[in-house]
Amino acid sequence: MTRYRPPRNVFLIGLTSFFNDMSNEMVLAIFPAFFTSVLKAGAGSLGLVEGLADGTANIIKIHAGKYSDKIKKRKPFMIFGYGLSVATRPLYLLVSSVAGVVGIRVTDRIGKGLREAPRDAIISLSTPKEEMGRAFGFHRMLDTLGAILGPLIAYLILRAYPEGFNIVFVVAFIIGLIAVASIFFIKDIVGEARKGNIPLRLLGAFNINFKKYLVALFLLSAGSIPVAVLLLKTQHLGFSLASIPLFYMLYNLSYAGFSVSAGGMSDRIGARTVMRIGYAVLLIGYFVVALASGAITLALGFLLLGLFPALTDGVARALAAELSPEDHRAGAYGLVNATAGFGLMFAGIAGGYIWEHFGANYALLVGGVLVVVGIIVLSTVIANGKENLGS
Repeated sequence: MTRYRPPRNVFLIGLTSFFNDMSNEMVLAIFPAFFTSVLKAGAGSLGLVEGLADGTANIIKIHAGKYSDKIKKRKPFMIFGYGLSVATRPLYLLVSSVAGVVGIRVTDRIGKGLREAPRDAIISLSTPKEEMGRAFGFHRMLDTLGAILGPLIAYLILRAYPEGFNIVFVVAFIIGLIAVASIFFIKDIVGEARKGNIPLRLLGAFNINFKKYLVALFLLSAGSIPVAVLLLKTQHLGFSLASIPLFYMLYNLSYAGFSVSAGGMSDRIGARTVMRIGYAVLLIGYFVVALASGAITLALGFLLLGLFPALTDGVARALAAELSPEDHRAGAYGLVNATAGFGLMFAGIAGGYIWEHFGANYALLVGGVLVVVGIIVLSTVIANGKENLGS
């Protein structure tokens, strides 16, 4: 494989995501410890927060993509979206209840909803079709490299200051400001508009394969238990609170290490095939975490769990690009992101509740069944990149 040289926009967006994820993952890495030691809450509350945050942002994701297509502007959504998320980081200093965290986390995810579809549209429209998978894989790699450093920084802070959650929040805010500043160097780009543009509110604007893809994506996402909940397994095994970010770092290390190669695989053997492989890896990861009884087995489980998003996140966007017309690209990403978000809302709320009230293994079993059904539906999707509009 030839060395990949990303277009300028792809590199700069990757840099923005690098700093933003370093900031965001510092916060997320300490959530299990923050919930149990400060908020005195468990898996049910943690899953509820993550689920509601993703679910509330869905409407924003749909309309941000649609409006971005309409006004032919992408960059303003990125600036406001990243800025809104970063602005929430210091607010954790002020909360002492689950309800307060819900408000902050929802606001954070609204920022994500505003920026994600327009950002993905810039990446896809800045990239040759034959390199689409590698472009999204490259972006995901930089995004996740930041996500590796974030938990490491959080671990070092908590190791030096065992209850230094406030220090983590302040440092995360400062790093987030760098992410926002980097956006101003990105060049806005839009696809060429067609006459008779079909309203995105009509799902009939897309073909049957895109619709089946949305169904598959919902089921697969509904089976993807939030990693913040999965990290509670560390406490079941008696590990210290400060060690939780280290397992999250292993997750992100695996994620980053395979992102670009996964994108290249999708360019060669097809995004659908790579996605099926990725969700099969998730099932294996669930099995290993369920059986884990010590640090080594649990570490292996999180390495497998990190391989799963590497094989699916960027590739899922590449497949969406194959199934959607260029002038509706941001809107299509809005629908894709929203569908996945609704699935993640179910995974967070139901997964966290089952984990807390019935046990971790039951939650993993339910998630696994949903993933298997999603893989079956995904296998019926045909991506040819040509017949994009509904018949």
